[in-house]
Amino acid sequence: MSDTAPDTAPDAASGPPRIAIALVRQLDAAAALVFEACTDPRRLARWLTPGAGEVRDASCDLRVGGRFSLEGCNPDGRAYAVSGEYLEIVPPRRLAMTWHFAGDGPLAGPPSRVEIDLRPLGVDVTELTLSHTRLDRQDTADRYRAAWAICLERLRWSTAPKPDAAVFAPPLGAISNLYGPRHRVFQEAFETGNLANRLRSLSVTSELTATQQAFIARQDLVFITSVDHRGFPTCSYKGGARGFVRVAGPRVIELPSYDGNGMYLTAGNLAANPKLGLLFIDFETPHRLRLHGTARIARDARDLERHPGAELVLKIDIAEVFVNCPRYIHRYRREATSGFVPGRARAGEVPAWKRIDLFADVLPDRDRRAIDPRDTGTMTLADYRLLLERGET
Repeated sequence: MSDTAPDTAPDAASGPPRIAIALVRQLDAAAALVFEACTDPRRLARWLTPGAGEVRDASCDLRVGGRFSLEGCNPDGRAYAVSGEYLEIVPPRRLAMTWHFAGDGPLAGPPSRVEIDLRPLGVDVTELTLSHTRLDRQDTADRYRAAWAICLERLRWSTAPKPDAAVFAPPLGAISNLYGPRHRVFQEAFETGNLANRLRSLSVTSELTATQQAFIARQDLVFITSVDHRGFPTCSYKGGARGFVRVAGPRVIELPSYDGNGMYLTAGNLAANPKLGLLFIDFETPHRLRLHGTARIARDARDLERHPGAELVLKIDIAEVFVNCPRYIHRYRREATSGFVPGRARAGEVPAWKRIDLFADVLPDRDRRAIDPRDTGTMTLADYRLLLERGET
């Protein structure tokens, strides 16, 4: 993947220099399928969303001299429209068309030109080059580069959906449909609609900044939410040594899953529905960071090697990142790291609750083998509750 820097070139029609941008993407789909996605109105509506938000109507008269049009609304509910005329049509290799964006915002401007070139790299691999030329301002070109990046990510998904990503998650949260109709009802009732729109545009992004990456690298706990097969949300605490959540890049993090209670609620939920939420909180210097994303469950040796002590690793593709006000975070002082996290002295011990007599006959063999032979006897549920109350579990 690559995006070329904006360039300037004289425009024969008007004389003054105009700005051009180009983006190149490799898609896991045949050229014919990509061409269809670029010309079939039903497919266009799934990915061609230059104004963000959603496309409500699309039409294509696929012939030289024919016209296309898109009608949509941005996340604030304001309408926009895109239209143009086909200049070149070479199935399944090339499209060229005029381009006019009508609506409020930085994408508005005089007519320009869009070209899409497709180069087959294999039976099911295509290199797509999108060129947008004759743009009149640098800030417009910059905005279009970002908008086209979003559109092409949608195109990549719509031509090659993955089994673990049944629903597309926009890669740029700041212009996705963060708010639904019910959110808007409350925002209207409390007169916060404009404030909510401003917060979304300023505080919601699609990737971690360097500061946010460093913040995650300092944390030793995170709360994770998933949704079970009945539709109930599940919230779970995950803890480890500082930096146990690995930042693999601005849009990917890895969360190890250590030995727990054997229920695998979070992993099971994510195996069925990969969408999740994460909440990082610093209680000493009040601050919190929220993420939305989709998870892939990894058990490969290389993934586990990066996270000693993990049974599996959640590789999380980030869809949205947003900071929340820390006003109501209570200040707590951190006293010590749990002695049971990987790398600590008691990391290999079997949890105390697994020595409760009620579980003796259902423990997996690995737990039976791990119990210290010098540790005689089991405990009752009442015994365990006493340990729990003293914080000695």
